[in-house]
Parts: sequence; C-alpha cells; structure tokens
Amino acid sequence: MAKAKPPALPDHGTPDSSNPLPVDGVTIEAPRKLVVVGSSAGGIEALSVLVSTLAADFPAPVVLAQHLDPLRHSNLENILRHRSTLPVVLVHERTRLEVGTVYVVPANHHVTIQDDHLDLDTARPDRPRPSVDVLLTSAAVTYGDNLVAVILTGSGHDGAAGAVEVHNAGGTVIIQNPVTALYPAMPLALPPTVVDYVVDLADLSALLLDVLRGVSLPPELDTTTDPLRDILAQVSRQANIDFSLYKPTTILRRIGRRMTVTHSQSIQDYSAYLDAHPAEIAELVMAFLIKVTEFFRDPEAFAYLRSTVLPAIIHKARTRDRTLRFWSAGCATGEEAYSLALLLADLLDSELAEWNVKIFATDLDENAVAFARRGVFPPNLLTQLPDNYLLRFFEQIGPHYRVGKVPRQLVIFGRQDLSRGVPFPRMDLVLCRNVLIYFKPELQQNVLAMFAYSLQQTTGYLFLGQAETIRPSKISFELLTKRWKFYQCINGPLPGTTRQEISAMNLPNLPPIQRGRHPLQSAEAAGEPDPTDEGPLLQLRRFNEWVLRFSPTGVVVIDRSYHIVTLNPTARRLLGIREMSNEQDFLHAVRGLPYTQLRSAVDSVFRDHTTLTLPDLPLEPAVSGEERYLTLSLVLMHMDAGAPDLAMISVTDTTEQVQIRRRLEAVQQKQQTLLDELGAANGRFSDLNRELQEANEELQAANEEMMLTQEELQATNEEFEATNEELQATNEELETNNEELQATNEELETTNEELAARSGELAELSRTLADERARLHSIVALAPFYVMVLRGPQLLINLINPLYEQLLAGRVLIGQLFDELFADPLLTAVPTAVREVYRSDTARITTPLPGPLPLGDAPHPSLFRYTIIPMHDSSDRVDGIILYAEAQDD
Repeated sequence: MAKAKPPALPDHGTPDSSNPLPVDGVTIEAPRKLVVVGSSAGGIEALSVLVSTLAADFPAPVVLAQHLDPLRHSNLENILRHRSTLPVVLVHERTRLEVGTVYVVPANHHVTIQDDHLDLDTARPDRPRPSVDVLLTSAAVTYGDNLVAVILTGSGHDGAAGAVEVHNAGGTVIIQNPVTALYPAMPLALPPTVVDYVVDLADLSALLLDVLRGVSLPPELDTTTDPLRDILAQVSRQANIDFSLYKPTTILRRIGRRMTVTHSQSIQDYSAYLDAHPAEIAELVMAFLIKVTEFFRDPEAFAYLRSTVLPAIIHKARTRDRTLRFWSAGCATGEEAYSLALLLADLLDSELAEWNVKIFATDLDENAVAFARRGVFPPNLLTQLPDNYLLRFFEQIGPHYRVGKVPRQLVIFGRQDLSRGVPFPRMDLVLCRNVLIYFKPELQQNVLAMFAYSLQQTTGYLFLGQAETIRPSKISFELLTKRWKFYQCINGPLPGTTRQEISAMNLPNLPPIQRGRHPLQSAEAAGEPDPTDEGPLLQLRRFNEWVLRFSPTGVVVIDRSYHIVTLNPTARRLLGIREMSNEQDFLHAVRGLPYTQLRSAVDSVFRDHTTLTLPDLPLEPAVSGEERYLTLSLVLMHMDAGAPDLAMISVTDTTEQVQIRRRLEAVQQKQQTLLDELGAANGRFSDLNRELQEANEELQAANEEMMLTQEELQATNEEFEATNEELQATNEELETNNEELQATNEELETTNEELAARSGELAELSRTLADERARLHSIVALAPFYVMVLRGPQLLINLINPLYEQLLAGRVLIGQLFDELFADPLLTAVPTAVREVYRSDTARITTPLPGPLPLGDAPHPSLFRYTIIPMHDSSDRVDGIILYAEAQDD
C-alpha cells in the first residue's frame, strides 16, 4: 500500500526570533526556514520563471543549485537579477543567509550549509558541480523540518539522495511535474515515498508561500461527521476506494496537505473545492496513501527471517515441487520485496535456477509500483544492506544502483487495493509490515482473514511490522515470536469474518468453523439446509455475487428480454450501474456504450447460439469521467431442460491496451516530421529514444500485470473447486465457467503475442530512424548552397558539401584548421565571427564578407553572406559549427 508520513506542516505565525545574530553591531535574525532549489538541463528557464514569481516579502532565503559548465563563465546571476524583485547574490565566499534573498551557487563549486551560512566546497570531484545532493544533505542537518527542497527539470539523478535526507529529517520535498518538465529525468529519479508535492512550475511560488506560512489543520473529527464523511463518500464513488475504514487522524493530516495546495482555509472550503474540481479526487487519493519502507527495515527481524523462517519454508518446498510463493502486501516502492528476493538469492545461491520462485509485490499507489519496477535506488537507501550484498546483487548506474537481473526477475509488481483485492492462493509467506495500523479494526480483520486464506493450504507464515497493535486470531494464527511479529497459519479465515460476508448475501447461517476446515465444508455435516433446494436463478445470482465478487472480470447474466438476472461488483463498476432493481433492462441500464451494436450482438447470441466479442468499445467520458474502453464477450448459457435461456456477458477494461496502441501510433506520426527539422534533429532523436524506452517499460509493466491477473484467476478457479465440493447440484454449471476461464487465459496468451509483435514494431521503428539519419546526411550533401561543418574548439573541417569543395578547388582537406583556409589578413573577419558564435552559443548571419577564392573569372575574392549556426552534443554543449555561405552580387 503506500507509504510515508505526511510533511510536517509549519505553524502559521511570525518567524522565530529567539536566535538573533549580531553583524557589525546590527542584530540580524537567523532565518527560521529555508528553500533549496536544484535543477540541471533546462533549469535556467525554469529558475527564471520561478524567481520572477517570488513576492518581494518572501519569508525565507532561497538557494539555487544549477548544473553549469565549469569551463564557461556563467551569467546566471545576471539573468535572474533582471527577472527577480528579490536581491540575487552569487556566492563567492562564506555567506550568511538572509530572509528574502536569492543565492546562486557558482559553477565548478559545491556549497554546503552550516550554522545559517553558505560555505564553498570543492572536495568532491566525483560529483556534478554544484551538487544538489551535497547541498540538500547539509541543509537537512541544519534546518530539519524547516527545510523545503525543490527539484526542477534536469537530466540524471542528482538530488534524489539529498531529497531522501530531507524527508528523513522531516522536511518538505516538492518536485516539478514531470509531465510539464523540459527534462523529466531529475524529478522522476526521486522515490515517490519522499515526494510531498508534485506541482507545475507556474504554481510553485504560491505553493512555497503556503508551505512556509502553514495552514490551519481541522480538528480531529469522526468519519461520521460532515463534511469529512461527504469527502470520503465522494472519493469512494469516483475512485472506487473506500477510505472510511482508515483512521481519522491519518485522513485529516492528508487532507491538510491538499488544503495547502488548493488554498482552502477550512475543511468545508476543501469539500466545496472537491465538488467544483473532480480532478482533485485523484490527487487526494495519492495523498491518503502512506509511504514508509526501506531495505531490511529492522535488521534483527530480517535476521530471524533468514535463519529460521526461510530455511523452514525452503526445506518443506524441497519435498514438494521446489516452488516458493511469497506476497509483499503494501510494498510501496519495493524495498522490502527486493529484500526478500536478495535473501532467497543468497540462500538458494547456485540452486536458484532449479526453483520456481515468485514474489508478488502489490500496492495501491501506481507511481510507487512503477518506481519499484525500475529497481533503481540512491546509495543512501542501501545503507541497511548486509555485507557484500551491494557488490553481489546490484549494478551501478551513475551515482545510483539498480537491483540485479537475477533478484529483480523474482519479483512481480502490480497494483492492488487490500480492501477489495483478491487473495493469492498457496502462499508460503505474507509480508504486510506496518500497513494495518492505518486501518480501522473491521478492515484489519478482513485483511487478516484474506491472509489466512492465502496461507492455509501451506501452513505458511505471516510477517507483520513492529508498529502493528492488532493480534491475529489464535484460531487462524500461532505466534512464533512476539518481538518481530512472526505468525504461522494453522487454519483458514476466522468464522466471524466469514459469517459477516455470507450474511450480506442472505445465505443460510453456517456453523462455527472446525479446526483445519474451510468455513463452507461443515455445512453438509451439520445438517444445514441444502442450497440446491432453491430456484436455479436464485442459486445463479448468489453464486455470481458471492464467488465472483473478487473477480477482476465483470460478469453479467441476462435473459432473452434483456433483463439483468445477476451481475458481480466488477461489472457494476465498469458499466456504471449504480442501482439494481428487478426486471431491469440491461441495454438501458448500461450508459455510454453503443446501444445498437450491443443489442444486435445480444440478439445474435440468442438467435444463432454463437459466441461474440465486442472489442475496445469506447465508454463515453460523461459516464466514466475519462476516456475508457471495454471489451464485452457474450456467450449463451446451457441450462437444464425447462430453464429459461440465459446469456453471460464478461466485461474487461482494455483502456490501457488502447492507450498503449495510440502512444505507439503517435510515435510513428512523429517520425514523419523529422525531415522538416534539420536544425533540431539530434534533440528530436534523443526524445524518440526516450519514448521507446518508456514504451518498453510500459510493456513490461503490462506483462507483469497480466501475470498477476492470471494468479487472481487461478485463485478464483480454486474457489470454484471448493464450491464444487459443497454444491454438487451446480457441478455442471461450474465446469462450464471453468472452461470460460480457460478461454480467458488463452485470450491473455494472445495478448502476450500481440505485445511481442508490438516490440517487433518498435525494433522496426528504430531501424527506420537510422535510415532517416542517412537521408539527413544526403540532404546536406545535395544542398544547393555552400555548406561546411566544423568540429571542436579548434574548428577542424569535418564535412564539406560538393558545391563548396568545387568552389575551393581542392584547397581544403578534411581535418584541416578552418583558420588556415582564411589565413589571409584580409579574410580574418570570417574566422572571428565563427569563433564568436562558438563562444556565445548564438546563431549569426554576417554582412557580405570576402571568401577565400573568387567566383568564376572575377579578379578578386568574391563576397559571401555567411550563416553561422552552433551544433550541440548530447549534453547540450556547443561542439561544432555549421557554416552556410551564399554568394553575393558585387
């Protein structure tokens, strides 16, 4: 689930003046708070926008660390000084911080913060200068929870490690929205667990003021009290996530964060803001999620896991099929799931290839799951690793480390809501550490019952966090160690939990669970009424609502008159059916889908006794609130003689597949524009390569999600088998449903093949891009004017087109100095202009200047107008010149 404590929102009021600093006889108050801003590629423009929006009474000093070329003089402070109403100071020496001042860190220097002073530091040559990590780490020590760290556009990972230190010290971490950042790599490098706010650049200064001044948090309220109850109800309706069972104190702190962003003065104001801005629901959901995790958190607990629990699990698996299955529930950014993978890779060592090991790591936060799937972490998150694990199981990527291929392949990441999810069956170990503390008691019991279901077949183990106060029932779990909260499952789910769920469906009361038996297994022995005595439609309705309620696929059963016989909760959510009544017309109850096409398909199924699939039907945005697509599969159900004809409709959300296909089509369309963008070709190629990498990551994520779906379908299949043992009269119907589930698995395999085909399309796209590069080279060669390409600060002649080569009559050689071609004292204006463009990184068109040779039969050198354009390398530094020459009439 998600993760970290909320940012410590500052109290509003006047600055703390308890620590005055005397300077030259004048007492200067030490700043109570500090803002540190880090940026890299594209940062000069972003910093210019930021400082231009800071108010003249900004209540804190601002320190800017922008990656700069150490070999070039920087005018950053002058650029910012013209944009800012605040004084801008370039740090040359030890400098005292003052409120309302912007400090610029110089090129080729690191800066640290100690005792309200900025100190220059050049002792770290292995880092980009100035280092955002160094600056943030030192500032976190001095300012703690009074520090606000801001990470803007940039490439690389600088700032990620420092942001972790700011978060650990209680400070606030803000990143520029990666979607709108010119270079999103730098803000994306931060673990989602440490990020408090994601904001567009235009809104950053207002957010900084709100964070520095603080908001008035509402008092603790019960979730039954308005308007908090209304807020949670609205979240449940739109996001399909029920937070009413979370503790009110946690919920209120998270609402306070969003009140800061939306400038709401009270919880009533924020409730009104939600009504007016439905998109805020998604932001509030992300704020609710708790984010606390680290590698090998509580090392002694993991030592017990390694020495006692895992050897017992492995020993038992050796006698079976060498299969190990684990579940990390609420995995956040994946550190604990990877910790388990590292332990297994260490214990099994050379045997690992002979084992079938799966670690299912699930969380409600999609951003945290995406970060976990990449497996890249800053070094300060790896301090708890056991000896030599870093060298054995990680690969270094710049200043960061990535989990190695072997342990990374053991973990399958996916999104899941514990309050609504399907339990994975036959688990050997479930890790759910310090997640239940955020739930109310009733939700805690439901989750523990789900874990008991997952572990009962293997008598597996449950590993909770030290902060958990709930005690699992002794009927289902046996305590192994109180200190580290390890339990062994000895029975299935609690009787009370099962009765509550079953009573909601009006099934007959069941006797208490006998030790070692499933709750439904005792009904026949106890002489309870046989459910098969009821009508077949009622049995079908109860079967669908009870057994299929956890299915990720929606299921609807209708008759020839289009009346809905039954549907499961997933179908209700996907089709937008809020209320259910007798004799409800399916075609009119479903909103947003094409009526004519749907009716024709239903009629065809009943008339022709065939199976139809309606793929990727668009759902109107007015119904779902966003663009969504559904795939409907219709099949005729063969009931007993005399029973009415029924059809079953399975509903699957295929929005993600459609969006991936559209993104791939968008990439192909971008390819067509490359021929018209000669000057920006290098940068555009870099963008396309990055999009291809992101598409591959999305395909990998989709594949892992499908693996999770297969596991959930397998869990549902096992529930079908258990129901077969209890309800013999419905055996034929269950067999039919099992065949349909197998068909669904075949459809998933087909989807895998389609994904493989799409990967081939991506490879073909890469080959096409290489062809485009060759065509661009040909364009230069065939240009109807004189073109010369110069490389490096020496301005060596790297390329010359045939027209220019013919003009110079063989006087030029590839690799020759450009100055030698214009060595005549009368021709020095041309090399002078070229060097000025190389130095200033600014294109220029000259006045007519003499060339090195006359044109045709002219008695003296002809005049040429030169267009001089700088070229850049992948780091956006000038590494050459393109020179265009056009002959001028005398």
